[in-house]
Amino acid sequence: MNYITKLQQDRGEVTERLLAMKDRIQELRVHLSGSKFGPQADGTRGDWMSTADIQNWLRYIEDPTIEEERDGKA
Repeated sequence: MNYITKLQQDRGEVTERLLAMKDRIQELRVHLSGSKFGPQADGTRGDWMSTADIQNWLRYIEDPTIEEERDGKA
């Protein structure tokens, strides 16, 4: 494989990965806009999220081998 072909292939792979990351970031935005994180019926705050959940989301966003849909659970 020549150098130009390799660069084109690498560029395609990077583009695919960036698009996948963008989609996963949007999934996180949708998750965070759910009623679970808004004001609660009893007036308490519902905008808390555990650091473990955030770490799991970041792994999901960064790792292209993780294929499962996120539902807010680890």
